[in-house]
Amino acid sequence: MAKRAKRFINILLFNVVLIGIGILILDLIFGNWINQDNLNKLNIIRDRTITYKIGELYESPLKRATYTRDKFGLRGQFEDPSEIVLLTVGGSTTDQRYITNGQTWQDVLQQEFKTVGNNIVVANAGVDGQSTFGHIKNFDYWFPNIPNLRPQYVLFYIGLNDWYKDEGYGYDALLTKNADKSFRQLLQERSALYYVGRILYGIYQAEHIRHGNSALKKEKWVSEPLQTSYDEIMATRLKEYAERLELLIERTKRLGWTAIFVTQPSRYYRLNKGRIEGFKESINYNGVPINGVDYYYMMRKLDRVTCSKAREHNILCIDLAKEMMQEWEDDDYYDFAHMTPKGAKKLGHYLFMILRDHL
Repeated sequence: MAKRAKRFINILLFNVVLIGIGILILDLIFGNWINQDNLNKLNIIRDRTITYKIGELYESPLKRATYTRDKFGLRGQFEDPSEIVLLTVGGSTTDQRYITNGQTWQDVLQQEFKTVGNNIVVANAGVDGQSTFGHIKNFDYWFPNIPNLRPQYVLFYIGLNDWYKDEGYGYDALLTKNADKSFRQLLQERSALYYVGRILYGIYQAEHIRHGNSALKKEKWVSEPLQTSYDEIMATRLKEYAERLELLIERTKRLGWTAIFVTQPSRYYRLNKGRIEGFKESINYNGVPINGVDYYYMMRKLDRVTCSKAREHNILCIDLAKEMMQEWEDDDYYDFAHMTPKGAKKLGHYLFMILRDHL
């Protein structure tokens, strides 16, 4: 009996070791231990098609949205990065994870150009949760590693995430910058198994953690703000935001590309019969309670910094947050920031009407 148990244990150990060696060989072959792929170091989805349930977010004949990223982490209708004329950069409102392929505002914009015989290929480099902190890192670690990427223009759809962010947010950590890499960091960058596991975990999170449906029609609206001293409340962030815009413009010019700034709308506020209204429910901003009306005035200050910096450098700024205020309806959004396909269609069309005279 003892000999049989010992023999079984020896066979089991032999098989475990054999499987382990096989896994190591596979990881060595398919990982980045020999020929390193710099894009594997990045916290972006690549070479994946994912489907998302959208029934609880907004009304649609589709039950699911199909979301595709190519091997370089880009989204759009093109075969090779060399075809891209306009690269769009932003956060989740640029990414549009819950709008199916072919219906994002980039898709609408590209189709509008195609309709008038202008082959402007528009690529989507939006990263969920990213602000200008992360956009700057894109130019350091992501875009230089995409072969043949030479867009003429880079459209930055920015503002909402910079309204509240300071350095250090996880969504902006595109790459670990620690020069003294631990063994775990090397696994993260080079292991094929770790990469597959990270993608599978990301797909699981995407399926179970989603943007919320704020039921906009049920919100209570007010016309009076809670605060007035916005310059004092926002002084530091406005200054630092302007500095980051300067860096974005500099990095774009360095590559020979032309920057375009576009301010972002929100459904935290609306224009009703010529009067600004905002969500009644207050939120906390650095210890200060604000409502939707405050949010409007604070975002306008941020947007003015965006367009002011653009004027300094003689680049185009589309103040879409201001110019389209009267166009939006509740069903253009499924929460305070993210649009439905209906809203994305309006946005894409408006951008076309402006950009057709500039591209």
